Amino acid sequence: MSMAPQIPPVGIDRAHVVGEPNHRIMLADGTAVGILTSYPVRPDADLHSLAEAIEFHCAQCHEHCEATLVAVRDGWLLCPACYAALDTVAPSSAPDARSAA
Repeated sequence: MSMAPQIPPVGIDRAHVVGEPNHRIMLADGTAVGILTSYPVRPDADLHSLAEAIEFHCAQCHEHCEATLVAVRDGWLLCPACYAALDTVAPSSAPDARSAA
């Protein structure tokens, strides 16, 4: 029998932050995970450092993640990599400066 804490699994489901001020994330299955620190530096997503690791599937990349740092965007969990990539623009969609003339 392992003495390691069990990490609650989470599917691609909604989550929301509750408490005054934000104390925990409520996962879709009813599990509450404590928030140590919040980093609300973006208008469209907040980054949270959790008191324990959770397993989930990122709503952006759909990869399986195990993390203590998660983002919540429109009620969906994002992995740290997808949170960091929210501002990146794909080269094919960037405007061509030559065509601006």
